[in-house]
Amino acid sequence: MEAVSGEIFWGRTMDLAAGMFGEDAENAMPSSIINVPKNIEMKSALKSWTSKYAAVGVGGTDTIALYDGVNEKGLAGDIQVLMECTRASNEAIEARHQIPVIGEEFVTYILTQYASVEAIRADYTKFALSDQPFIKGLDLQIPAHYTFVDPTGDSVVLEPVNDGAFKMYDNVGVVTNSPEYNWHTTNLRNYIGLNRMNVTTDKPMNAHLTLKPIEAGTGYGLFGLPGDFTSVSRFTRAAVVANYMDDFAKEEGINQLYAAFRSVIIPRGLEHADANSPLTDYTRYWAGYDLSQRKLYVQSGNGLAVSEKTIDETLTAMTYTPVDTGNNVHVL
Repeated sequence: MEAVSGEIFWGRTMDLAAGMFGEDAENAMPSSIINVPKNIEMKSALKSWTSKYAAVGVGGTDTIALYDGVNEKGLAGDIQVLMECTRASNEAIEARHQIPVIGEEFVTYILTQYASVEAIRADYTKFALSDQPFIKGLDLQIPAHYTFVDPTGDSVVLEPVNDGAFKMYDNVGVVTNSPEYNWHTTNLRNYIGLNRMNVTTDKPMNAHLTLKPIEAGTGYGLFGLPGDFTSVSRFTRAAVVANYMDDFAKEEGINQLYAAFRSVIIPRGLEHADANSPLTDYTRYWAGYDLSQRKLYVQSGNGLAVSEKTIDETLTAMTYTPVDTGNNVHVL
């Protein structure tokens, strides 16, 4: 989302059937706010690299894996689920003169190596997803695609659907999970008739029937907007909501961003794998980024508190800060 003065605000929800901040300990994926300094060795599961840029984001505790983040140049990005994701062996990737990358490390790699989306556009064909697991001995890999956006508003979606190699799309402002991105943008055309205007006048149907708007027609311009929590419906809902919101000043940016995301945050308990599964897939956290300030805001699905963190360029080692999962409500 873009303020009237041009500042970019960007965010994501992390929707997962795994505990991230102490909840659901029997199926845990411990996570923290991570500050990554520049000029340090990033110890990859494949081939380590040196960070050129500092970054801050949410990721796996005691790992280098960022799920989302922003770097010191204002480039931000995230990983989301794409079931159509493909991978290839390191040998196959290198045989076609590409560089193998670990999917769970890719956001970290890009944010610590690149300063803009323009630079990503120039280089994305150099890389392909490796079938080597992120954690040695654990045959578990996230089927993924990736979003990147910078302070100019330029943004791309990278989908590893060609034997690990990436297909690139211009980002229309919204990204969710599967299916592939061009399917989502085509499906969005089905909702071309929606608008943000209330229907306030009666509609004569025939000599015997005239329809009168209910409740003065409030909200009828968006009647038919899908309300379920599939990735397809959430894509449509988020695209319509974000693009029909009022213009805003930069001081209102994070509030407007959060307001747009409220329509797609999944409450706990709505999505179970089956009747016998106590674990629920829900929004474990919402993250919002002020790209001009290089600042992160995180709200967990367990409380009302919002944690704020800015890039610290004075660090010489990675830090892991717990997300506040309490309520911390200001009592008047």
